[in-house]
Amino acid sequence: MKRINIYIFLLFIFFSFSGLKSYSFIPQDTLGRHLWYIELIGVNYGISFNYEYIFSKDTILKISLRTGIGGTFFFISRYGIPIMINFIIGRVDCVDIGLGLLFDKVKYLGIEDYPTQAIKFIGNIGYRYIGDSGFLFKIGLTPIYHADRGFLPIIGIGLGHYF
Repeated sequence: MKRINIYIFLLFIFFSFSGLKSYSFIPQDTLGRHLWYIELIGVNYGISFNYEYIFSKDTILKISLRTGIGGTFFFISRYGIPIMINFIIGRVDCVDIGLGLLFDKVKYLGIEDYPTQAIKFIGNIGYRYIGDSGFLFKIGLTPIYHADRGFLPIIGIGLGHYF
């Protein structure tokens, strides 16, 4: 059953990016306000599936709201839900700055003093590339602050698409 889920996921990724041919470019001004992407490492320490809604997109400064779900080891040991507000400065090559909260649930890590439910403060500062066809690539530093543990600096890489 797990292999079938992995194959379905890989097929979904393949068909999502298969429409990115050079002759199918559309002007960036006509891109939608919705965005999905997959982030590796990043705010959820593993893999996360994210959705963003762009509130203002006609200016150099774009403001978006992000949410998603992610975790480690196919969500067996922990999962989290980030909620962030992002400020995106630029049109194609952008600076990405964000702040938010991570609602974290840990089933078992073998660490006795780690809380099983926690709210963490998260941030993001990095680079975002938005292609004319709607392709998205992002990389950045995503510091996470936990009241008991302090700051944990993590790097995240994301790939996605506007719709």
